[in-house]
Amino acid sequence: MTANSRCSVAEPPGLETQRREIESLLRESELQAGDSWYVVDHRWFEQWKEFVESGNQNSSSFPGQIDNAELFEDLDSYHLKERLVEDEDFVLVPAEAWHKLLVWYGTVEGQPALERKVVDLPSTLKVEVYPVEVFLCLHSNMENIITAQFSRTDSINTIQAAMCRAFSVPPGSECRLWMKSSDSCCERLRNVHMSVLDSCLSSGMTVIMETRNADGTWPSSRPQIMRNSVEDQDSYRGQPGVCGLTNLGNTCFMNSALQCLSNIPPLTEYFLQSSYLEELNFTNPLGMKGEIAEAYADVIKQMWSGRHYSVVPRVFKTKVGHFASQFLGYQQHDSQELLSFLLDGLHEDLNRVKNKEYIELRDAEGRPDQEVVEEAWRNHRRRNDSVIVDTFHGLFKSTLVCPKCDKVSVTFDPFCYLSVPLPVSKERVMEVFFVSLDPLAKPVQHRVVVPKAGKVSDLCAALSDMTDVPPAQMVVADVFNHRFYKIYNADESLSCILDRDDIFVYELSLQEEESVLLALYLRERSHYRDYGSGSGSYGTSLFGHPLLFNVPRSSCSQEELYQLFLLRLARYVRPPDPSEELEEEEELYKTQTNGISD
Repeated sequence: MTANSRCSVAEPPGLETQRREIESLLRESELQAGDSWYVVDHRWFEQWKEFVESGNQNSSSFPGQIDNAELFEDLDSYHLKERLVEDEDFVLVPAEAWHKLLVWYGTVEGQPALERKVVDLPSTLKVEVYPVEVFLCLHSNMENIITAQFSRTDSINTIQAAMCRAFSVPPGSECRLWMKSSDSCCERLRNVHMSVLDSCLSSGMTVIMETRNADGTWPSSRPQIMRNSVEDQDSYRGQPGVCGLTNLGNTCFMNSALQCLSNIPPLTEYFLQSSYLEELNFTNPLGMKGEIAEAYADVIKQMWSGRHYSVVPRVFKTKVGHFASQFLGYQQHDSQELLSFLLDGLHEDLNRVKNKEYIELRDAEGRPDQEVVEEAWRNHRRRNDSVIVDTFHGLFKSTLVCPKCDKVSVTFDPFCYLSVPLPVSKERVMEVFFVSLDPLAKPVQHRVVVPKAGKVSDLCAALSDMTDVPPAQMVVADVFNHRFYKIYNADESLSCILDRDDIFVYELSLQEEESVLLALYLRERSHYRDYGSGSGSYGTSLFGHPLLFNVPRSSCSQEELYQLFLLRLARYVRPPDPSEELEEEEELYKTQTNGISD
């Protein structure tokens, strides 16, 4: 059964049954390596939840077909947008829940099902929303490039087998693979049993396959493009320390932290002189058995050798991912978070204290600060003694005064790093569409500057300065999938409006009496069942953007309301012409008559 199969759509059960079945599956399903989960647009899923919770089959919140269009870069390749966030851009549902939703609602024609596998990564199970997408080519024909996706748990041997099939490499041929990053550096993939993750193969890289020549040589033995990044720089001689770090996917956060630490003389000299070898602590339960320290030392020695203009920190990246699963993969992360992990890891790997004794701390009890701080520092060094402590650690002085007895308590607490607050802009730029009362005017996009901590009323006030429309005559709405996702109150916070939301601001007419808001949706005939109508006939589907206007609550007749609809739709339709209606009726009559006579 395909994701866009229309014939598989069946009459869904009651709304309460739908809600209960899906919520039960989401609550009880656990991640198991190899299982399939599916990516579903967050807004569509929220719309579905609102629909089933309403208990009304005729509710306007009917979500329609499953539509993941907002998740794709384009509707030709159906590639996922980069850096989508779970529970903000999409939700993950287990296979059984997906198939139920698929049978009940169907999907938009042509859209593929976004099936993703659960993979067993070091210390965690994870749904692999973004498989590694790489380019594949042969060394003998590097113009013929194909794209393929692999799981991070796939072995290099899996890639090699896929390339042999794709490029019709004769069975029994002796092959070897190279990976090439965007900076033209190539590195041999020597261990075919190593996983994609451990090989630091990331999306956007190229895997090149070469086969041994008949004379026993390899095609890559001389050409520049196939030489290892380290070998390629053997002849380079430059200033030690003036060395770049190759970006592995989106690892600029890691590279910036490494560059900062690399330029701290006491720490770098400690590693360049190999002093760390005598202080590696392999038994510390809080450490990483010396592996982080050794990997960091290797990077520093390469950067300060003067023989490389850039270094690829693959081994270091792999070690970090093994001990801190939040840094697995090649997504963006916070540089301070990585720096914090690295300093703590280096400290524990190099802690000279092998057995930490219990120390009972004393209160200051009126003693001089100098005496108290020296005691606190001695106690700290009795449990923590490393080059990181020597270079980075210090003490904070904290003073507490009891408001009742005026007793003063002074403590000195250790720290490794300080977070310095940066100036943060108190304003944000929002892009909104203004829909004028003028029925012939197109919606106009405006960029408005509003307070970050502001309210919807601030947005209306800023837009009023551009349009000369009073804020009291504005209504702000979030439009999604051709319908109103939410209509905001004036006192709601702007923080609930995301930059990617399609925000429409509608101008309302002045009413002398109490009025009511009406939403006008644009529909066209569709070829799928409309379960929101509760009938078995074919329904309609939404298109365009909806309209919003206000009418008097008690003094608006049906005819007046109809004329108001026609007025608001003046850009799209024109009033019916009686003569055209007569011609259509005559044409219909002729068609029916001919059908009977035949």
